[in-house]
Amino acid sequence: MIKPPFAAKRGSSRQAGNAVSGRRSLRPFANAACAWLATMTGALAAGPGEWLSSGHQKVSVPEEIAAPPPITKISAGGYHTVFLRQDGSVMASGRNEFDQTTVPAEAQDGITAIAAGWLHTVALKQNGSVVAWGWNESGQTTVPVEAQEGITAIAAGGSHTVALKQNGGVLAWGFGGTGQTTVPVAAEGGVTAIAAGETYTMALKQDGSVVAWGASGNAETSVPAAAQGGIIAIAAGTGHAVALQGSGGVLTWSIYGGAPPAVPAEAQSGIIAIAAGSYHTLALRQDGSVVAWGDDEHDQSTVPVAAQSGVIAITAGSYHSVALKQDGSVVAWGDGSHGQTVRPAAIHSSVTAMTAGATHTLALKRDGGVLAWGSNNGVPVTVPAEAQGGVIAIAAGAAHSLALKQNGSVVAWGYNSSGQTTVPPEAESGVIAIAAGGSHSVALKQNGSVVAWGASDHGQTTVPVAAQSDVIAIAAGPNFTVALTNGGGVVAWGAPYHGFGGIIPGPVAAQGGVTAIAVGGLTIMALKDDGSVLAWYSHATHISPAVPAAAGSSVTAIAAGANHMVALKQDGSVLAWGLNDHDQITVPAAALTGVSQIAAGMASNQTFYRSNSPLDQDEDGLDDAAEIQLAALGFNPALSQPALVAALFSGAGSAGLYTASQVQALHPGKPLISRNPATGKFKLTLDWRKSTNLTTYADFPAAPGEVSVNGFGDIEFEFSASAPAAFFRVDAE
Repeated sequence: MIKPPFAAKRGSSRQAGNAVSGRRSLRPFANAACAWLATMTGALAAGPGEWLSSGHQKVSVPEEIAAPPPITKISAGGYHTVFLRQDGSVMASGRNEFDQTTVPAEAQDGITAIAAGWLHTVALKQNGSVVAWGWNESGQTTVPVEAQEGITAIAAGGSHTVALKQNGGVLAWGFGGTGQTTVPVAAEGGVTAIAAGETYTMALKQDGSVVAWGASGNAETSVPAAAQGGIIAIAAGTGHAVALQGSGGVLTWSIYGGAPPAVPAEAQSGIIAIAAGSYHTLALRQDGSVVAWGDDEHDQSTVPVAAQSGVIAITAGSYHSVALKQDGSVVAWGDGSHGQTVRPAAIHSSVTAMTAGATHTLALKRDGGVLAWGSNNGVPVTVPAEAQGGVIAIAAGAAHSLALKQNGSVVAWGYNSSGQTTVPPEAESGVIAIAAGGSHSVALKQNGSVVAWGASDHGQTTVPVAAQSDVIAIAAGPNFTVALTNGGGVVAWGAPYHGFGGIIPGPVAAQGGVTAIAVGGLTIMALKDDGSVLAWYSHATHISPAVPAAAGSSVTAIAAGANHMVALKQDGSVLAWGLNDHDQITVPAAALTGVSQIAAGMASNQTFYRSNSPLDQDEDGLDDAAEIQLAALGFNPALSQPALVAALFSGAGSAGLYTASQVQALHPGKPLISRNPATGKFKLTLDWRKSTNLTTYADFPAAPGEVSVNGFGDIEFEFSASAPAAFFRVDAE
């Protein structure tokens, strides 16, 4: 592959609010601050109950909870990697300042080949046309008419693109300052393969000879005698070229003069594929193992154990390496500073909650254990033993984490610059919710009081009188804290940036009727009981952020990130707005509908979406939702009991049971307890819904005459059932 412009030196989840080397460069690159521009985009699909994400990722999802899609092809660029899925759609990870990893709609299906350049990406469609996106300073992504049909292969270089036509001729476009797009006569026909380096182009002829041009402005670049016949594959690095001989040996030579690193003995025979990075080379052996040599500053030539067997394809980026295995999984190593080594994967359905900090991610598993990946203030994050079981909620601050245990205690870990992970005695019991801010932590007690600790430079841990009791939800921003009171009003304190903060004013509409809150880097969100969303800035001098019209009704959940906001609609669709510098509001195609949960993180540029497809985790033929409803009869969603399920369906009548289509169930969609402001009394509201399949529910209105309270305080309903038998279960907290 090609050399980059610069090289990095080695060197209710109950979380309210969320749910270098000195080598020469081809040209100067002013935007060196783009080191954090990394995304994972593309048409990743989600299985039942699985999670998808959009936005910045630098570390792959842990294997334990990863649900990777089957990958068929890979290509590594300057600081990004591109993946071709089995269904013909494209995904990409890594740097994205020129949208090189933002996969366009045209590349979401029907793709047969991919190529990653320095800062651009190219895809070949089944119909023989080329799609290109990313940096276009030199026209490298402006596909010429000649490449809109009849193309059989593609390659992407530093700032140019190459295509092979059905007639064996080569097309090249983009930057041609060193002659790399001036196709010589020898490459106008009879070509079977192409490769593109930083400033030059290569072609493999039918007769096994190699043609190269560019680099020094020459019409043709010197090719050694050994490469003038018997070659079956080619690869182009920054300044070195690689060829695979028919004998299975590897040949390398320098484009700019001098000698490239010697080919190791393991790559002198038995090789079936090759790849070239900036200053390193990869070779794939017949036995499925990878050999690497050359520059190893970022461990790009240190082959991991996972790539020492079962590999079927390889690719090399500037300072990273990628291998595709027989099972469709991906192994990546080397420089991952921009997320280019992140493997594409959804998150397994065993995860019940997600959140993220500035550079780390947390997942809560169904078994009560917490997983974490990424780093806190440059140190790889690890989960303490106390948070590896019995956890019911998680929260992520900028560089620290919180976990709420079943026993009401709080566990904290990570960066502790201001005491944010030093849990006070008041938060060691009786806690029902947690929130993590920039450098402070917050806990909500059973008695409705709030405990806050850590940084208080803006007054964010000085709980005001209005939030010292009757609080039902909390959220934390970088330097402010927010509470939702039982009366539906929002109280916020901390911030302003230029002085010690106090109460943060909010809109009048947030003084009542609010059912949920979320906090981002600067924003406060509130979900009203009419399904509408409010948003305002923590710094009162800012103009309130715009909320899209579609978020004015039917919203059921909200989440906020560092610079973006997300809303989940009643119909399972998602709205996202705000800054999109990391594609954090680019909702994956598979998450446009059918979403049951959303999550983000106050300091994060990620968004998480969970599929609401029927889930059968024990794979015994009965949905988890139905098994939970039938728990009293011995059903367990975590235990496979095919015989019991079979009995339910086949022997239902004789056993006095009925099939799912005959069973009716009632449950409250959302129990709400609020205080009547006129009488001072508490009011319990139950939104009743009925189901005939135990998974989906419809409104179930009852006339006043059909509802009564008996002498024991039980609420009684009278209604007609269409089926001869029914199960009714009500859970209200």
